[in-house]
Amino acid sequence: MANISAFFGLIALLALLGVANAHAGHNFYVTGKVYCDNCAAGYPTRISPPIPGATVAVECKDRAGKRLFYNEQSTDNNGLFNIAVQGEHEHDACEAFTVSSPTSCNIPTDSSRGPVFLTHNNGINSDERKTGPFAYRSTTTHSACQAVMAEYNIYGDSD
Repeated sequence: MANISAFFGLIALLALLGVANAHAGHNFYVTGKVYCDNCAAGYPTRISPPIPGATVAVECKDRAGKRLFYNEQSTDNNGLFNIAVQGEHEHDACEAFTVSSPTSCNIPTDSSRGPVFLTHNNGINSDERKTGPFAYRSTTTHSACQAVMAEYNIYGDSD
């Protein structure tokens, strides 16, 4: 009888160890979009084009500020990125941010970085973590900006 109890105890211990390490070598995927805020609106409008070839990075640091993880990727033709991140980072400060834009729309904005929570211990079952959208600005504004902003009633006109 003692051998049976020990056997089942060993099986239970191995099961617990398997659950604890289930996500240890697991990837997360940080996804988002980079666009040109050509109206300086602070959000995408119908005339805000995506920025293909923009470089986006994900970085995780420990509490002392030591870099534990870094990976970057270029956006596709639709301005989308999908960056793989290895392992759990529950106690790390992780952030996604833009690195560069290959276009003339290349002035970083306040909307060019954001925190990313890379742990399975937060109630999110998916391995995908969405962030952004991230924006760059151009030195010039689009000729249709005033009409677009009027559509949003940005100028306070009341009907």
